Amino acid sequence: MKRFYKSIKSSNSDIAPRTCQNCRVIRIFLLSVLFILLLGVIKSDKLHYLQIVTPMNAALAIIALGCLMFVIKLIKHLAGK
Repeated sequence: MKRFYKSIKSSNSDIAPRTCQNCRVIRIFLLSVLFILLLGVIKSDKLHYLQIVTPMNAALAIIALGCLMFVIKLIKHLAGK
């Protein structure tokens, strides 16, 4: 019984730990927010071009990208049938 446990344990230790996709997306988002905040603190007078980034514009961009991805996946699904 010990030999069986040891073989299972050694096979699981060879697998490299991976982070999930959601964790990676959250980390990238937080790093980008931190970068924008640092940029705003360092160069506050020269960031007038970032005035276009508003919550409404960000929401519209997210909705547009979501609709675009849905259409692409729908086309792939229908083409696969």
